[in-house]
Amino acid sequence: MFTTMIRRPKDGLWQNPDFMRLWGAQTLSAIGTRFTREGLPIIAALTLDASATDLGVLVALSMLPGVLLSPFVGAWIDRTRRRRVLIAADLLRAAVLLTLPVMAWLDAITIGQVIGVATAVALFSMVFQTADNAYLPTVVEKDQLLDGNAKLATTDALAEIAGPALAGVAIQVLTAPFAILFDALSYLWSAVLLASIKRPEPPLVTGEHAPDLWRETREGMRFVFRHPVLRPMTLCLATLTFFLSLFAPLYVLYAVRDLGIQPGVLGFIVALGGISGLVGARLAAWAGRRFPVRRVLIGALLAYGLVTCFIPLAQGPLWAAAGALCIGQLFGDGLWVAFSTNATVLRQTVTPDPLRGREAGMVHLLTGGLGLIAALTAGFAADWIGIRVVLWTGALGIIASSLWLLALPQNLDQG
Repeated sequence: MFTTMIRRPKDGLWQNPDFMRLWGAQTLSAIGTRFTREGLPIIAALTLDASATDLGVLVALSMLPGVLLSPFVGAWIDRTRRRRVLIAADLLRAAVLLTLPVMAWLDAITIGQVIGVATAVALFSMVFQTADNAYLPTVVEKDQLLDGNAKLATTDALAEIAGPALAGVAIQVLTAPFAILFDALSYLWSAVLLASIKRPEPPLVTGEHAPDLWRETREGMRFVFRHPVLRPMTLCLATLTFFLSLFAPLYVLYAVRDLGIQPGVLGFIVALGGISGLVGARLAAWAGRRFPVRRVLIGALLAYGLVTCFIPLAQGPLWAAAGALCIGQLFGDGLWVAFSTNATVLRQTVTPDPLRGREAGMVHLLTGGLGLIAALTAGFAADWIGIRVVLWTGALGIIASSLWLLALPQNLDQG
């Protein structure tokens, strides 16, 4: 009787078993990743009594592999089977993370190991994300890319709601190193689901030249920056990531120290972002089908920038300050998901399959590099001119990033 009450929809991607396996794999990884994201800083700060400098190195090294290697990884992915890369990345992440509970059992964890684990996981995650962006169009039809990306965005929003709470309970009950075991297991299950996908990948197009990662990387760079759609899209994403990364090191400090918001209240405010992301995932698919993609991208990004302005505007009594942050989370995250989902679909649609890895690698290089610079300089800038001024710079920069999109062709269509 229960199975007759809850039925899987009989249309679209729900009837695509390979997409459902890919979706399931990413769902497990998305939730498990929150355990590591919350757990590694806790291990460093509480278990190992790490300094602020140690934590800064931890954050910087976790971003560095994507900056240095992503273009070459993209070129390599274009010459290999992407599903194999996804499976290998999952298995390697699981193996690296398993060293933490093992060393914790032996009471031998060091800050060097934590930094090494963070760096390795970030490297293999970058490989996974680059291959995943290129692999999804293999599993779904072109006219289903918007629906597929919207479903993946829904999963990420759900993980952002439930993941931190589950991670917090597990860390409190099991301690952080053993809670991270859940993330390692999630990667193993993800690898199993990916291995069960049956749909074959298209034949590799290697060209008439022998493999040469330097040459192929340059080809990918020329393709992106000569393309009338990818050039403004990539420049927009790069500058947008820079200004967004100004918020990352300062948001919690600003809310707790400058605005006097208690951590428990702040946790509730952040959770609103996950709920907003769920709505944004549905909005992304609806808007992408109903309106021209150029208008959707510009409108969503402008609205997101305006809503983000409520963060540096927050001041006054606790209820007013918290209310301003709630507006930023409740509307901002949904608008961001609507923008990023349609941007991803557009990139996948206009990029030929043999170049998808290199296109994703170039985006990762520029966004990761500028994001790293912004994250490292945000703290120094805040000490010099004040946190609120830096946050205003970030919010206005988000709005300014939409100007790149004016260069997109007027007759743009996602297909």
